[in-house]
Amino acid sequence: MGQSVVPIPAHIMPIWNHIPDETVEVHAYWKLFNQLFGVSQDQFDLLNQSAGFCFYAIEDAIGTDIQVTLSKLSDAAQTGANENATITHLFDEVCGLRQAAPLDELQHLCQNFADSCRPIRVRRNKMIAHTDRAVALRTAVPPPDATIGQINDALKVLGDFMNAVAKYLDEPPTAYEHFIMRGQGGDDLVSLLRMAARYQVLQAEGTIPWNDLP
Repeated sequence: MGQSVVPIPAHIMPIWNHIPDETVEVHAYWKLFNQLFGVSQDQFDLLNQSAGFCFYAIEDAIGTDIQVTLSKLSDAAQTGANENATITHLFDEVCGLRQAAPLDELQHLCQNFADSCRPIRVRRNKMIAHTDRAVALRTAVPPPDATIGQINDALKVLGDFMNAVAKYLDEPPTAYEHFIMRGQGGDDLVSLLRMAARYQVLQAEGTIPWNDLP
């Protein structure tokens, strides 16, 4: 695929700026989710012992946000009279540039992303953004939970599509999967919780006075 040498037109800049931001955020949320809840049973037990319900709510909120974001990005470019800020919308804008470089790869990745998010959108439509009556009243089988593999596949194709668009527009690629949290991620929180758990053990052993509170 060839590269453009023409600056990004002004009318594309808003959608081009928006979609990469969404892409960075959903990758960051998935990395945080895995740092907290995808490591080991030992760590899962630590979270439950530290503040079980709090971390249950965090797990549910982050997991839901990731599914909603992927669903929104993979929606159609237009729903009724409403235009949507989606991957397909961005693809349509790029197609409208009518440059010499072929669009086959972009079209393939765009369709792959929509296909990879289909089961996630079904769950979004029936259980997250809306409440399907039959599912809510348990007269129909609910759609299955999104799997780790489905999320990983969707994020991989999303990143590939965005970097293919960047190449087409002569923009630098982004390593979406390597989001750096700089001491503010799930790993750092878990380290603090392990220190707190150790502190409680030392208190119980009498090494630290029982009333020595931080």
